[in-house]
Amino acid sequence: TAAHTLRVIAGGVFDAFPRATLMLGHLGESLPYQLHRLDEGWEPSRWNAEPPGKKLNKRFSQYVKDNIVITTSGNHSHAALTCAIAALGVDRILFAADFPFVALDEMVEFMETAPLTDGDRTSIYSGNAERLLRM
Repeated sequence: TAAHTLRVIAGGVFDAFPRATLMLGHLGESLPYQLHRLDEGWEPSRWNAEPPGKKLNKRFSQYVKDNIVITTSGNHSHAALTCAIAALGVDRILFAADFPFVALDEMVEFMETAPLTDGDRTSIYSGNAERLLRM
């Protein structure tokens, strides 16, 4: 999923459709933790010419921050959640469980014990979905 998402970005989909949003599970399929590396690998200074592929209007990390939202589904790691919040902001994260692979009560326990303010917890549980999905 992460590789396909990178192909979507590199293919210029978000340049053609700047308001498009892609939702990824598992706290972003590792992308929030790779933002610096993605930008570094795509910099023209790393190549003797332009990077391979389509010329993009923004850095990879900016597309992830602007066009991707993530869910907690199947990733109940407080460290990963903290990193995802630092990388994308709490307003880009939605609660999800990943049933039947991870039980709903495990994901609720994860959220209830996460190092979050009550406001951030409410945003992840429901507020972000209501705003992003216009519910």
